[in-house]
Formats: sequence, C-alpha cells, structure tokens
Amino acid sequence: MPSSRTTHGLGVVPDLVPIDLPDSTDNVLRCELPVTTKAARTARAQLRHYFATHLTSTGQDNAELILTELVVNAVTASVGAGAIRLVAQLVAGELLIEVFDESPGMPRHRQVDDLAEDGRGLLLVEQLSAAWGWHPAPGGKVVWAVPKTDAA
Repeated sequence: MPSSRTTHGLGVVPDLVPIDLPDSTDNVLRCELPVTTKAARTARAQLRHYFATHLTSTGQDNAELILTELVVNAVTASVGAGAIRLVAQLVAGELLIEVFDESPGMPRHRQVDDLAEDGRGLLLVEQLSAAWGWHPAPGGKVVWAVPKTDAA
C-alpha cells in the first residue's frame, strides 16, 4: 500500500527504499550518515562524487544547498539515533534527493525575525527546488526535493 505524502510543487516521487551501501553503478547514491555535525559535509562530498557530471553548475549548487538543509534537519530530528539515510537518484533526468529521519512530525516553516541565525531551511529548500515534499515512513519520515537545474 503506498504511503501518503504531501507534495509542494509539481511531480510525483517514488517511495524511499533504504539500502545500506552506496552503489555508483546505477547513478543512485544510497548511504547511511552518522547523526553528527559532519553528516552534511559527508553528504555533499558523496553527492559531488556521484552526480558531478550529470548536473549543471546551478543544479549542483542547488542540490548541495538543499541536501545540506535536509541533512541538518534530519540530524536535528534524529538525536540519539545511530544514523540517517540518504538516497539520491536521477529520475527522468532530474535529481531526486530523499532524506529519512526518525521524527514522524511534519516539516514546518518557522517564524523567524530578521536577525535570527537559523530557521530558514525549509524556505531555502522551497526556493531552490522544482518540487519538494515529505511522507511518513516506518520509524519516521522522508523529506524529498528535486533541485532546480536552471538559473532563476
């Protein structure tokens, strides 16, 4: 039975199928990342390694920023967990990024003032994505995004 999902933007995305080990032979990055402050840096390096030749410069920049926000949010939501899962793959010529975390709660925009140092992550994801959304998953949720590939 398909899981329910909330979609912001256009498109339909497949459900996350977590696999423990990366596989570069099919243009799909699957990995587990430790729940640490270094997870986003590791994720960006993996993304560059797997998809550098498949993305435009703008697409690569947007993908790295989106990935950073999704991983940081997942790490924050999964404190005490052993790992978060990342799946990035080319679907119909576009990069789909999915990050699993252990919080079942819906991603929410936060109200922040002009001087706040954080709290704008989902706004950034929204602005840099052709589409994004989330859906419940066993033990938590998946937040996904498809980065814009052209300059806005």
